[in-house]
Amino acid sequence: MQKLIIIRGHSGSGKSTFAMQKIAEFQSEYPQSAIYHIENDKFIEKDGSYHWTPDNFKLAKQQTDQALKNALSFAKANCHSDVLIVVSNVGAKASALRHLINTAKKQRMETEIYRMQNFFQNSHNVDPMTVYSMFIDVRNNPMTTEGEIIIPAIQPMTEQDKQTIQRMQAFSAKNLPKNEEYNSYVTLDYIRFTKNKKLFTAKQSRLYPGLTVLKYARKTFYDNLWDKALIEMRGLIIDSFGNIIVRPFKKCFNYSERKERNSKFPLRLDDDVVVNATVKVNGFLGCCTYIKLDESHPSYHAEFNHKVLFSTTGSLDSDYAKLVEKHCAKHNKLFKDYPNETFLFEICDESDPHIIKEKLGETLIGLVDVKTGYQYKETELDNIAEKYGLNRPLSLTNISFGELKAELKNVKHEGFMVFDLQGELLFKMKSPYYLVSKLLGRSSEENIESKLDKRKVEEEYYPLIDYIKSNKERFNSLDEQQKITFVQTFLEQL
Repeated sequence: MQKLIIIRGHSGSGKSTFAMQKIAEFQSEYPQSAIYHIENDKFIEKDGSYHWTPDNFKLAKQQTDQALKNALSFAKANCHSDVLIVVSNVGAKASALRHLINTAKKQRMETEIYRMQNFFQNSHNVDPMTVYSMFIDVRNNPMTTEGEIIIPAIQPMTEQDKQTIQRMQAFSAKNLPKNEEYNSYVTLDYIRFTKNKKLFTAKQSRLYPGLTVLKYARKTFYDNLWDKALIEMRGLIIDSFGNIIVRPFKKCFNYSERKERNSKFPLRLDDDVVVNATVKVNGFLGCCTYIKLDESHPSYHAEFNHKVLFSTTGSLDSDYAKLVEKHCAKHNKLFKDYPNETFLFEICDESDPHIIKEKLGETLIGLVDVKTGYQYKETELDNIAEKYGLNRPLSLTNISFGELKAELKNVKHEGFMVFDLQGELLFKMKSPYYLVSKLLGRSSEENIESKLDKRKVEEEYYPLIDYIKSNKERFNSLDEQQKITFVQTFLEQL
C-alpha cells in the first residue's frame, strides 16, 4: 500500500495531531512501512526553539520541497513497498496541492485530503489575526474536486472568533466597507483586518503619539495592487479612534497608467476632449492642517488639538516635515481661517535639489476638506491664493487633450496635472524633457549602455543619445545632479 495524505488547516487547527493519528493507523496495518511526515514547521524548529522569519520560512519551504521530492522518488523506486507520505502544511494554495495529487496518482498512490477546523491555542504563538487570515485563505481555496474531507472540530471557533473572521472577510471583497461619516474607505477595521497589511505602512508619530500616518508601500505601486483604501494613503493621518485628522490628495495616476488594460481605475480620453491643466511643480508635497475639534470629538483633549500640523506623504516627524513648517508657518493665519482643512503645497528648498530647477518656496496646489474629502477646484484655489498672497502654478484652460499632448512634448518643466471642465483631477502627465533627464541623470557606468537606447525615446532625442555616447567618459564622471544639468543643457538647445 502506498498512500499520500494531505492535511490542510490554519495554525492551531490540529494538523500535526491528526497527522500522527493517521501515521499510527497506517503503521498498525503496515508495520514495515516507510513513513514520511513533511511539515514546514519541522525545518523551522531547531534545538527545541521555533523562530519564524521570512528567511527561515523560505529556507524551510525549500527543505520541505526537497523532502517531498525524495519521498515521492522513494515510493516510485520501491513501488511494491508500503509507503505513507503525510503533508500537513497550511496549504492555502490549492493549485500546488492539486499538482502534488496528480503526481501521486501517476505513481498509483492512493490519496486522501483532510481539512482541520479546530481553534486550539497554537504551539508557536502565531498572532490571532494571522491565524484568522490563514483560516480564510484555506476556506476560500477548497479542494472539492479531489473529495476533501472536512473533519468536525473538537474545539470550534468562539463567537468572538467568528465575528472577527466575518469582519476580515469583508476586506477580501472588491467592494470595501465605507466610513460614510468621513466619505472614506480607510477604517480601523481595514487597518486591523485587511490582507493587504504589507501594502501600506502605519507609522505612529513621535511628536503626537495619538496620530498615525498611513502611506502605501512601493510594492503597491510597482505591482498595481491598489484598492479604494490604499489610494487614500498618501500621508493620510488618523487618530487612535480611526478618525481622519489630516487628508492629503489621493494617489494620482499617470495617464499612461490609467489607460493600461490592467488599470484598477481605467480612463481613456479622445484628443478632442476639452480639459484644463496646471503645470506640475517639481518639489515635494507639504501638508498643513489646523486642527479644531469640538468637545464631542474623542480626540478633543489630545495634544494636537488647536495646533497646525505640518506633514509630508509619510511623516509628521521627518526633516521634510520640518522643511514644510519652515516654509509654511508664516501662513498660520490662513490655516486657522480654514480649520480642519488640509492645505497642500509643493515645496522647493535649496537643501532638496530636484531634476527641474524651480523657484524656491511653497506653491499652493490643493486644499482638501478633512471631514468630507472635498477637493477644492482650481478656481477656488486661485481666489484663496490671490486673497492671501500665495504662489500658484501656471494653468492652461479649455485646451483639447490633443493640443495638450502636443504642448507636453515641448515644455521644459515636469509636466501637467489634468482636470476635466468640472474641476475633477483626472491624471498627471510627465514631459519627455523631465523623463529623459531623470532617466539619464540616474545612470551609472554599468547601466548607461541600456539607457542609451534610441527605442526608448522620441526621435528628437536621438541627438542627445549620440551626444552622450560621444562624451561618455565625461558623462560617467559626473554626479547625478551634474548629469541632469548636462542632459537639460543639451535638451534646451534642441
